[in-house]
Amino acid sequence: MSVPSRFWNFVKGLFWQGQRSLERANPEAVYEMAIQKMKQNYQKMQTAVGRLAAERNRLRSLIEKKSEQLAAVEQDLEGALAEAAHGDKGAEEIGEDLINEKDQLERELLTLKQELASSEQLVTDYLGKLRSVESKTKEMESRKDAMIAKLHSANARKAFSDMVSGMSTSSEEAAVGDIDRHIEGVSAQADIADEMSGETREERRRKLRDAAGKRQSQSKFQAMLEARQGGSPSGGAGAAARAKEGKGGIG
Repeated sequence: MSVPSRFWNFVKGLFWQGQRSLERANPEAVYEMAIQKMKQNYQKMQTAVGRLAAERNRLRSLIEKKSEQLAAVEQDLEGALAEAAHGDKGAEEIGEDLINEKDQLERELLTLKQELASSEQLVTDYLGKLRSVESKTKEMESRKDAMIAKLHSANARKAFSDMVSGMSTSSEEAAVGDIDRHIEGVSAQADIADEMSGETREERRRKLRDAAGKRQSQSKFQAMLEARQGGSPSGGAGAAARAKEGKGGIG
């Protein structure tokens, strides 16, 4: 392929691509162009059907005229036959001419009736096509309204979806999560600093246990002391006397 041909194909490709983009950007105009084209075809077909109908009507009128002529010739022929039966030689000559005229009219009528049959069939066919074009045009107009409404609805839904997508708080939520982790880290550092600057929690708990154990031991000792001191006085004096006697015996 030569360079000019390739360049021309490239230009045509750009043209068709641009046309498609324009059509998609203006769908209502595309539908309107199609509807107008169908209406133009309807007008042309209607004109053609009108001409066919006029020709059909002309043939009908001509057949009616020829039929009237044939009826008159047949009537004259009956009169000529009646006169010739009475020996009128002139009637015989006229009768021969009338027969020729009758045959000619019958041939013409046969041809005209054949033409009329074809014309009526064409008119019927084209009337059917005309009604079909009219129906398709109305259908296209209805389809245009429905599809344009569908497009507007889809654009509205898409615009709303885009708006909702733009309102996403995922980045803000991530930022709040980072702040939460930062605050927890600072609090942990403060706890460590408190523990390093004074007694740790475990040390305080150990001291509390030691103090509780000491108080418990003191309570037990005090109870034992009170129990011993709470004994009878004679018992205490007898013990003292026994101690003294024993000392004297040894001496």
